[in-house]
Amino acid sequence: MNMSHVEKPSGIIDQLRDKRRHHLLLQTLSRVLGCKGIEIVPYYVTQEFLKHETEPRVDPELGPVAARLLSPAEIEEVYTHPESKVMGDEATLLDERCLCFGLKIKGEMAACMWCNVHRCHSRLARFFLKEDEAYLCSAVTFKAYRGRNLAPLLRYELYRYLNQIGRTNFYSITEVFNTPARKFKEKLGARHLRLGLHIRLFNRCDWNITLKRYRI
Repeated sequence: MNMSHVEKPSGIIDQLRDKRRHHLLLQTLSRVLGCKGIEIVPYYVTQEFLKHETEPRVDPELGPVAARLLSPAEIEEVYTHPESKVMGDEATLLDERCLCFGLKIKGEMAACMWCNVHRCHSRLARFFLKEDEAYLCSAVTFKAYRGRNLAPLLRYELYRYLNQIGRTNFYSITEVFNTPARKFKEKLGARHLRLGLHIRLFNRCDWNITLKRYRI
């Protein structure tokens, strides 16, 4: 008996079970449809803000954490990391004149994310920003540093930096099916402004529909 034909379905089932355990099954199915040329993505336009001055605590074993806007050389360092592919295309982010903010520990990049102070350039929703606004996107904590509470610290430090340059209202896009992302932003105190639906068929037809607006 050829065991590869027996093990393959089991492997797929195990992957789906793992996705369901992490509340990502619907998001995975959406991406599968996307590979077939059918993209249907419900999403929230989410507002974030610096709600308190208390710095999130991280694992004390990490030692000092340096938070700063990254230089071009440091951005190149980020994109040589094998896990950087989840951040999106570097050229697109640079063309959008985005800023990259990061956390470094003992000289090593631990986490980073991008922000656009000109417009929200998400494939799901696009809009221009006012002088006191910023769009946050493409965040990653590298695997070696996950579970150390760096994601809240990264956001907190970026909020503080943006406040210093006059940006006090922050927006991000949250896919409805991405439960971990929604729960993370709830813990940050973020709030939904709008529920939208993005539909794209075979790279020909593209719709963006507002389903609901939330009272602030």
